[in-house]
This record gives sequence, C-alpha cells and structure tokens, in this order.
Amino acid sequence: MCGRINMALDPSDLVDELDIEHSSYEHRERYNVPPGGTVPIIVDRPDADGLVQRRLEPARWGLVPGWAKDLKIGFRAFNARSETVRTKPMFRSAFARQRAVIPVHAYYEWVKTPEGKQPWMMHAIGHDHLFMAGLFEFKKLDEEESRAVGTDAAASSGWLVSATILTAEAQGHLAEVHDRMPVMLSRDEVGEWIDPTADAGDAEEFLSRNLTSFDARSIDRYRVGTAVGNVRNEGPELAQPL
Repeated sequence: MCGRINMALDPSDLVDELDIEHSSYEHRERYNVPPGGTVPIIVDRPDADGLVQRRLEPARWGLVPGWAKDLKIGFRAFNARSETVRTKPMFRSAFARQRAVIPVHAYYEWVKTPEGKQPWMMHAIGHDHLFMAGLFEFKKLDEEESRAVGTDAAASSGWLVSATILTAEAQGHLAEVHDRMPVMLSRDEVGEWIDPTADAGDAEEFLSRNLTSFDARSIDRYRVGTAVGNVRNEGPELAQPL
C-alpha cells in the first residue's frame, strides 16, 4: 500500500526531461500528502484539436470513476493492485485507456514495533523523483458535487480529475518495511506506460516486464519521526532521518 507521499519538489522541473508540452499544475510544497490531496499526473491525451499532447496536470488522489454516485469512493481507491487492476470494475476502464504517471519525491510506510508504528521514507537514489504508475479518470460534477469540491485544484469547468497509484508485491529490502510497494517506472518507461494507443493487454504485458526488471536497490529508505503520521503536520522536518 502507498498511503502517504512527499511532494517537496516541483515536478515542473521534469517538463524538459519528459517532453511535457502543456502544464496546468501549480506546485505547492508538501511533505505529507494523504489520499484526497492534490497530486501531479503526467498523461498523453488529445488537446482541443485532437492532437495527442503530453501534459502535467493536477488530480485528486483517489480514483473517482465517471459512474460514481459518491465522490467519497475515491478515499477507498487511492491504490490499485496490479494483479487485479485489469478486471476490477473500479479500475478496468482506466487501465485500458487512461494510464498516468505520478511523479513524487518520496513515499512513506509504517512498520509495527513494540513501541508503536515507525514511519519510513522511501526515495530514489540519484534522482529527485520517483515515477509511479497510475490511472486517471474524469467525473462530471453536478451542482452539489461542485459545491463540495469548492476550489479543489483538480476540479475545473465542472469536471474532477482523479488518480490512483498501482501497487505490487514489495521486492528486496522494501519488503522489510511493507508487503506492498508502488509500481515504479524508469524515466525511459514513462512514455510506454501512458501511450494512449496501447490497450489493456499491452499494459498488462508492460507491468509484467517492469516488475521483472525492477531493482529495489534503486530505492533508499530511512526512518523518520512519528509526526508524519498526523496529516495536519507539514514541513521539511517530517522528512528528516532519525
């Protein structure tokens, strides 16, 4: 499971590196983003003229399908298991046609100890960002839902953009912290994962190759203070190693 992320670094730095053509994401330095918070997503999707464009956009963390009757469903869909994502009604449509990458600085997991839950932070070695495989959805908002989301950065012109992060069985030393990990991509895998011409079968094959080639040694981990366990806490001190 991946239920808390660190968005300390501005993903706009990736515009040139990942050939992003349009960005509507406005960065806010955050060290403790929970489900329901705003995250950046990188997607390849058509512009107003029908031309596929690579975009960096804001999304609400927690997938809300277009058919959802209650926006709160997203709080139960902030992760999608890679083993079942193709067949689960919640995710199968987005898996087939709306795949995204969520660039984050780091993520947190908790380990149970006799003294209580100990948080750990995981981040990439030699790179400022982790590229997490995800899915995105659009939800048309009615008047009541529009009032509920208010000024949410992920809502625009009566639509809510939402996203989920794919997870897989944890590998290597990451399994010592939690039995699940985000599906993490290399820079070279970003374009293949979000390719809008690839179907569900292609995406499933991609995941198989990705998980076989992934090296957990590319991710560092260290213990941080328990203050990160409270979503009201913010600031760089949350990411300081013990």
